[in-house]
Amino acid sequence: MQTPQMPNDQLKQQRHALMAGPPILPVEKPCRLGDGILLLSEEEQERLRTIARTSFVDVQFFIPASGSGSRMFSFLEEFLEQPSAEGAQQAERFFSKLPAFSFFSKLPSSLQNAYFEGTLALHDLIRFLLDPDRLNFGQIPKGLIPFHVHEPITLNAFQEHLAQGANLTMGTTKYHFTIQQEFEYAFIQAQNELSALTNQTYDLDFSTQDKNTDAFVFDAQFEVFIDADGSPLRRPAGHGTLLQNLAALKAPYILVKNIDNVQHFSQKQQSVDNWRYLLGLQMEIRSQLSTFLAARDFEGLIQWNAQIGLFDSENLRELNVDAWTELLNRPLRVCGMVRNNGQPGGGPFWLQLNGQNTKQIVEKTQLVGHPQMSQLMLQSAYFNPVLMVLSPCDLNNQPHDLTQFADPESYFVVEKTQQGKKVQFVEQPGLWNGAMAKWNTLFVEVPSEVFSPVKTVLDLLEFAHLANKGA
Repeated sequence: MQTPQMPNDQLKQQRHALMAGPPILPVEKPCRLGDGILLLSEEEQERLRTIARTSFVDVQFFIPASGSGSRMFSFLEEFLEQPSAEGAQQAERFFSKLPAFSFFSKLPSSLQNAYFEGTLALHDLIRFLLDPDRLNFGQIPKGLIPFHVHEPITLNAFQEHLAQGANLTMGTTKYHFTIQQEFEYAFIQAQNELSALTNQTYDLDFSTQDKNTDAFVFDAQFEVFIDADGSPLRRPAGHGTLLQNLAALKAPYILVKNIDNVQHFSQKQQSVDNWRYLLGLQMEIRSQLSTFLAARDFEGLIQWNAQIGLFDSENLRELNVDAWTELLNRPLRVCGMVRNNGQPGGGPFWLQLNGQNTKQIVEKTQLVGHPQMSQLMLQSAYFNPVLMVLSPCDLNNQPHDLTQFADPESYFVVEKTQQGKKVQFVEQPGLWNGAMAKWNTLFVEVPSEVFSPVKTVLDLLEFAHLANKGA
């Protein structure tokens, strides 16, 4: 079959990338405390919190929220379709703890009574939770699934983010969520419900992932896969495509957090404190860089950098004035990192990029083929950023073209099955991987308590998602 007419440049680039395979990143070593990871004293942290809390700067949250809740409940689907010993154990735990979940109150009284009477079948419960004409938890966005009990109400992850993000500074707080278009009304309804409960208004807007960024899907022979309707099949090309959504925001400071990483409102203070810490640190770094650049005090900058570790010290002394100016004016990100206690995912590494030693966030899949892959993975002690404070402007507060600071060569190859055939496509550089490869980056250790993602529904049984009675 002849390939239909389509954007030739885009098609050729993606086919070439697939045939070449993802590059092996020039990773040197993992970032460690004192070597790529910064940890300030509690006194310094409190000073920085005060800077943020008493400032009149405006902040905006950027929270990707388009993912569905299907993975949260996938083990229940698998239990129905193909039971395994592990799946049965997970399903049994879920069923035994059912009243502890916030969505228990969403069940009709007949099902609640049947549960307590011991007559509720697990199959019937799962179908009520997942079927499209019932609660539809397998398809609706994760952000709309009830997470927490706040007697006598429940709050979903979206509502928790709104409630916990307010009043970080003396300025305004705005929220931006990337969503699926068909669920916008449901998000607005959830916002209105929260406003009615709290008597507060929330300044927020939404965007969707641009369909033009979808990747072409290819077969095993690198030919474009043609769907049943005769059109080329395309798939969303990963969260790196959200770079343009991020770039559209007009805010001096942007706070990035995943939709499922939220704690019960009664335990919010830890996250609030660390947001203020990272924001205050971001503000102070920008002020310092502006001072050094205005005074052309490059020796002072080198001495300051030796304490904070924003740049690789060896690279700094080789730069001329123009290079200094370009480097200091790059977009800046301050990333809160937690110790890795076995979570799947990537982490912070030192690598060589265009002859410069830089700090990058690398997924473990990007290490496949690296001669020291196993050693690097074992040595990595920190996890992907759980909180990020971004400053996407230069030191004169002029917005950057953020695409100029991405590494298009840092991509992923995804393999799927379509109509019983192996297919493959290219994902763009991850939002905090290659999409921010040329940003100035500071990794900062933060407490593990600010990292409580909900990957499966069973995670909602963890302490972070329960009401703190002492709060």
